[in-house]
Amino acid sequence: MKSKLLSAVCVGLVTVTPMVWGMDMGENHSHPKSTAVSENTIHASGTIKAIADNHESVRIFHNPIPELRWSSMVMAFDVIDHELTHPLSVGDRVDFEFIQKDGKNVIVRMKKQ
Repeated sequence: MKSKLLSAVCVGLVTVTPMVWGMDMGENHSHPKSTAVSENTIHASGTIKAIADNHESVRIFHNPIPELRWSSMVMAFDVIDHELTHPLSVGDRVDFEFIQKDGKNVIVRMKKQ
């Protein structure tokens, strides 16, 4: 009886612990989405890896973003103004600013380095 109870508790802890600490146990290599809306502009730089055909989003390998405690990684960003992406090509280095809104990271300014 004790071993069944101990097994159930261990399984429960393994299942709940990642959620408590905000960890994503899947193979998704993106930063955790914030539930809070932040209108603070965050500055970053990186390299364009892909531009959506409709120019509504880009994938960027960004440098570390210390204010969010994010390490370097490739991630998708929505783009507030599709014209921001038209002069860019895959491989371009960019400086950009984004906000976090409704659980998304939205680029509000971007320019080629």
